[in-house]
Amino acid sequence: MNADQLDRAIRDALHAWTPDDPSAPAGIADRLVRRRRRRILVRATGAALGLTGVVFGAALATGTGGGDDGTRPPASRETQQSKLLWQTSLPAVSWDACTTGADAVYCRGPRYDGISVDARSGKIVWQREAEEADNDGSPAGSLPGVRDGVLYTYADHDPGASSAGTDLVAIDIDSRRVLWKHELAGDNRDRASAVPFDGGILANSPTFKSVAALDDKTGRTLWTYSWKQADCDRVAVGGVPYLICSPDSEKATQRSTVVRLDPATGVARTVATVDGPTAYLGTDGDAVLLGAPAGGQRYFNDPGPATLTRVDLGSGKVSQHRVDGMPMGVVADGIIVMSGGDGRATAYSATDGKRLWTRDLGLRLRTDPRHATMRELASDAAVDLDSRVAYYLDPSGNLVGLDLDSGAVRWRGQVPMPQTPVEAGVAPELMVYDHGLIGQVGSELFRIEPVLP
Repeated sequence: MNADQLDRAIRDALHAWTPDDPSAPAGIADRLVRRRRRRILVRATGAALGLTGVVFGAALATGTGGGDDGTRPPASRETQQSKLLWQTSLPAVSWDACTTGADAVYCRGPRYDGISVDARSGKIVWQREAEEADNDGSPAGSLPGVRDGVLYTYADHDPGASSAGTDLVAIDIDSRRVLWKHELAGDNRDRASAVPFDGGILANSPTFKSVAALDDKTGRTLWTYSWKQADCDRVAVGGVPYLICSPDSEKATQRSTVVRLDPATGVARTVATVDGPTAYLGTDGDAVLLGAPAGGQRYFNDPGPATLTRVDLGSGKVSQHRVDGMPMGVVADGIIVMSGGDGRATAYSATDGKRLWTRDLGLRLRTDPRHATMRELASDAAVDLDSRVAYYLDPSGNLVGLDLDSGAVRWRGQVPMPQTPVEAGVAPELMVYDHGLIGQVGSELFRIEPVLP
């Protein structure tokens, strides 16, 4: 299952809930899907399923560690000291995704295809307005990133049209000039839509079930590759592009494949095959991680046991492990760190699927007064491997840092935020930058340095 399938799952769950409820907001399914943020697709799904009485991660309510909540004994004491280096209000209310580069933070949103903020001072350096501001347009789940002085972002292919489509856009950071544009099929703007690899950018083609390798300076197509009866995520490991494919329907052959694409020619080689549909979870070193339900669940996000599949890209060796829940989250140094819609964080071993700890984040996640089953979400984990801390941010500006190995709280912080209405199903963004953190909540962007004991 890839991003397209997960989007459909969100819509299906919400559409199944809304028809008989006259108080349900019109178009809530499409709005929740459109508003999803970078790497929070599964948590948005959890919020959606909460409407039907299914809370994603409910099976994770108890742990197996030394503490009452499943955590190991604390590794160190907690501190609340920090340095807020700057806080900046961006020139629009809504922003989709941000990324960091050398001495700068770059974001995009409905009104701006790109904005550059000096990471040292917080001052806005430049901004590129969208041709047609559309608050209902497709958001970016993430940005492809920055490389060799070029920012890769997204823009509407046909601004102002009812189905605007999507362009991958390369902007020269120094001159702020658009170097090239490449049309993508559909409106997905997530982490798999455009992936930098050694020698180019692997991006969706203008047609579905096809990818194109693009020269990163000119946008020229270097090679293409197509497939059938599967939905495929794109990923680069060690500078090499791969496709992680799962069957697109029950009529397709029920197996998932990991395919290596030669960076120079696009020649494909199947690395490994796994029975049944799978969801791409991430990479751990030279291994790809896949997940699949193992308890007869109908959907990938239903509570219950799962199978963690680890594919070694060098040898093609496949190992599978039983997990007590689908471990979808951030992978860092052999640990999968996830947070559910219940305000708790859980860590699993990326090697064998063992649950390492579970911890209540203690953040402020407000419920929507109009729909009590919907509430705000915390950010994905931002992991600082130097200090081995996983940080989280809530929409009210509260932060927490958990010990990556034990789950113990090592730091708490707070950044003042203007009072805003609840935006259920939408998460803020948090990034590690130069031993500190850069966070984005709505139109507020800030940089803070936790002072750890």
